[in-house]
Amino acid sequence: MQGTESNAHRAGNVGAQREAMLLESLSQRVLWRGDIAFWRKLFLGAACATIRFEARQLTLLAGDAPLAGIHRGELERLAQRVGGDVQIASRADMVLSFSEPDIALEAAVTLQRLSEGRRVRIAVSTVLCMVACFEVDGREHRVVVGPEMEEAEAALARAAAGTILVSAETHEQLGGDFADSVRDGVVTTEMDEQGVTQACITLAPHRSAAMSTFAGLGRF
Repeated sequence: MQGTESNAHRAGNVGAQREAMLLESLSQRVLWRGDIAFWRKLFLGAACATIRFEARQLTLLAGDAPLAGIHRGELERLAQRVGGDVQIASRADMVLSFSEPDIALEAAVTLQRLSEGRRVRIAVSTVLCMVACFEVDGREHRVVVGPEMEEAEAALARAAAGTILVSAETHEQLGGDFADSVRDGVVTTEMDEQGVTQACITLAPHRSAAMSTFAGLGRF
């Protein structure tokens, strides 16, 4: 009996330590947002009681800003148009999260088209993430915390200007749909004995309907 209680106690301690680490990671991520008022509402107000963590497989899109001088409000509208959620980046201009890899890749292609004239980099990776879910001022937020964000931004540093770098996991998830998403681009792949390690997409230059798609941003 004492052994069972001791094991339960240790498990409780591990759970509490893990939650404390996740809360600290969330705190740091929110501070990177640069909005101290938002941080105070989340951690010092009633919103703190709404925080929960869940593991989810997401596809993260890290990239250079497709438009010069884009601000957060415009980025949030842009993310909504392409089916993603804005995450809090620390090094990249933007990180968007998607529930499905095919939507993420379509968004990457659209963002490349939108940035025609600017040689931006985009990196797409599918990973199991820890997501902090909470409500502030009646609005639900989902923030990716943990090393997956850093890894997504590190992948961007390996992408060449004007290309979309796709991780092996995303490539595998898409399967045959991968080629359908990049019909008008040149695809190169790197492989080892296990298969594709990453793919790189370079789009053929032409003006796209993506320009009119985002007319609501007031930029065109």
